[in-house]
Amino acid sequence: MTSCDLSQHSSSRCHRGFIKKRVPWRRAARLPAMTLVDRVRATFAPGGPLARRLAGWEPRPQQEDLAVAIAESLKAGEHMVGEAGTGVGKSFAYLLPAILWADATGQRIVISTRTKALQAQLAEKDLPFLQGVLPIEFTWSVAVGRNNYACLRRMHKALANAHTLFPEPDRVAELERIRDWAHASPERGVRDELPFVPAGSVWDEVQAEQGNCLGVECPHYAPCHWQRGRQRMQHARVLVVNHSLYFADVALRAAGVRYLPEHECVVFDEAHHLENVASEALGVRLSPGMIEWQLSRLAGRDGRRGLLRKLKLHDAVSLVDHVRHRAAQWFGVVDTQLGHNCELRLHADAPFDASLAEGLSHLAHRLVDAADRFDHEQAMELRSRAERLGNAAAAVRMFARPQADNEVRWLERERKQVVARLAPLDVGELLKEQLFARVPRCVLVSATLGPPANGFGWMRQRLGLAEARTLCVDSPFPYGDNVKLEIAEGLPDPGRDSEAWEREATERITELCIANGGRALILCTSHGFVQACRAHLATPCAEHGLRLLVQGDGPLPQLIAAKRDDPASVLVGTDALWEGIDIAGDAVTLVVLTRVPFPVPTHPLVEARAEAIARSGQSSFYGYSLPLAMLKLRQGFGRLVRSTTDRGRVVLLDPRIVRRSYGRHLVAALPACGNEDGYPHGGEMSG
Repeated sequence: MTSCDLSQHSSSRCHRGFIKKRVPWRRAARLPAMTLVDRVRATFAPGGPLARRLAGWEPRPQQEDLAVAIAESLKAGEHMVGEAGTGVGKSFAYLLPAILWADATGQRIVISTRTKALQAQLAEKDLPFLQGVLPIEFTWSVAVGRNNYACLRRMHKALANAHTLFPEPDRVAELERIRDWAHASPERGVRDELPFVPAGSVWDEVQAEQGNCLGVECPHYAPCHWQRGRQRMQHARVLVVNHSLYFADVALRAAGVRYLPEHECVVFDEAHHLENVASEALGVRLSPGMIEWQLSRLAGRDGRRGLLRKLKLHDAVSLVDHVRHRAAQWFGVVDTQLGHNCELRLHADAPFDASLAEGLSHLAHRLVDAADRFDHEQAMELRSRAERLGNAAAAVRMFARPQADNEVRWLERERKQVVARLAPLDVGELLKEQLFARVPRCVLVSATLGPPANGFGWMRQRLGLAEARTLCVDSPFPYGDNVKLEIAEGLPDPGRDSEAWEREATERITELCIANGGRALILCTSHGFVQACRAHLATPCAEHGLRLLVQGDGPLPQLIAAKRDDPASVLVGTDALWEGIDIAGDAVTLVVLTRVPFPVPTHPLVEARAEAIARSGQSSFYGYSLPLAMLKLRQGFGRLVRSTTDRGRVVLLDPRIVRRSYGRHLVAALPACGNEDGYPHGGEMSG
């Protein structure tokens, strides 16, 4: 007789008609449910999902340690701060536990990055891969600000009035190209998908706007790019944003509204930028171009174009001219105040009157009053523009009132325009209340987070994060075998004799580049020194057949692509090249760090924050300037080794590293290199 499995039913017939023998029914032993940490470890285990699906996968203990620490913090409902050196694989280390936690709890997670490049990597590479690896289903979406979407209704209205809106034929042609693109069913319908960069004035006429939407009443509601994007954002389990959008939402939440959906967890990659990004988002920026932008949309300077001309609101056109005149006077006073300075800090007394704010408010009220005379669409357009004018008036009033205790105000010149700026002196208290107290699980990760003492206490204090689980894992890259650190001790002190240092430093850079056969990345701390390097390198590089690439000669992505295509080339630049670029292999075997990248002490925001630290009884140098320099120096150092096989030299041309007592702190913050001279963590005394 054939035996049959009785685990499901104790009395039934076999398929061949034989009677099953009755046996006592026994429940199978139930395995304990896997914890979140168990699931994370199983995913990283040899023979696990990553090992089976990822070609060339090798276990990285540092990656698993970071992932487990994040999982534990999510389970416990705690904040987490983690520093992970280059090559650890941070994105998988936070995505895996975050996705598994979201699956187990049904909660949404937000991943915030600083750069579009990292956003694209997460959305187009990492998340699709994990979707195929993990035994769960999850959805994700990239969220952008509303004005990044094209509004089909506004686009068609702009096309119907194109020659009234735009006197230039090329602007009308751009509008028609946007129409063709929008009708070709772009994936998301956002500005970055356009095959060209539209003029700001053109995009402003077609962008989706808060307060200027018909919703379900719109004839374009079904194919609306913004509505589709909003639905994706609301239903996504994983939402990818950038820091600027996230902190703009923090500012909105402080005012009682929000853009991003509710969430219980946010992961900040590239978290060392949070203080600066928060300062921007929670601050104010005002320029004559911003005011003129709003006014020209209503009525051109010639009076023949614009919305008000089309609606025959002639008295409002006169008001626009009046406000335009007031703006010229207001910014004239601002420009005179700035004079020949690059930046000028404004102290407690209010230097400007409120006449411009009054004019803007009066114009806004006139538009609201006039809106009642028109159909729903036209009325909505007028109210939307009135709202923008009201926001501009509020910004002007920020500079016409006495300065608040926790703010810094200053003027600066940008592209020949004077700009009035305001930023919080200390973002810590604001973030403590508006972020860390409201989102129970904030995970902050970066390759560099500043001094590690007291659980990255310096950075946590700057951000208002009192308590958090912390972890620091080193890079798996073999710096000791592959990297040599050299310090040019014999150069003049750049802080005492900058001209002599610049002269000798450019000569040394030329010698280094020629001797290395190019393959160099020169990281400068000022645009002036970038140009000095260009002047000194141009002829020798040409004579040795080395292409010289200089930041500013083209879009940065094109320069980086050119460096990869021509590995022997020499790339010179400033801030944008110190971090966030990834050029692996033989294209970079020499990185020159020209000076210790201290923040400019005379910049108004840096100066004010240093003063605040000094008033508290601490050293502003050791409590602010040195940690910031340490962060940036480590980022610059990290441009050399981008894979386990990369090798080369990092040369520091600032002799203060060995002459000043703070130098040992800076060198100690760098990975240990393969030098034999006994200097802390390497450091060849050359020159």
